[in-house]
Amino acid sequence: MTHSLDQIVDLLSRNRQRATYGAVADLMGANPRKLMGGRPKDHPNSWVVAEKDGKPTGYQPEEVDPALIVRMRVINTKEDLEAWLTTAKLPTAT
Repeated sequence: MTHSLDQIVDLLSRNRQRATYGAVADLMGANPRKLMGGRPKDHPNSWVVAEKDGKPTGYQPEEVDPALIVRMRVINTKEDLEAWLTTAKLPTAT
């Protein structure tokens, strides 16, 4: 199943799961340094993080979701992200 960047960010945010720029970029066939370029620095996008410290690069504290450290695990490979996406909880219709 192919996911767009918006779908991946939405699933990461809804499930409170961090993934590295590299893992997401590898899955999308994109450059990790340019992956989030042009996207707002906001809570949903803050779930895509740097491998070195598990935090989003260049974000101010108020731009980072306060729940970011709820789960210690950070997905850092394309393969782990692919596997996680198959089990990620989709939003329920209201």
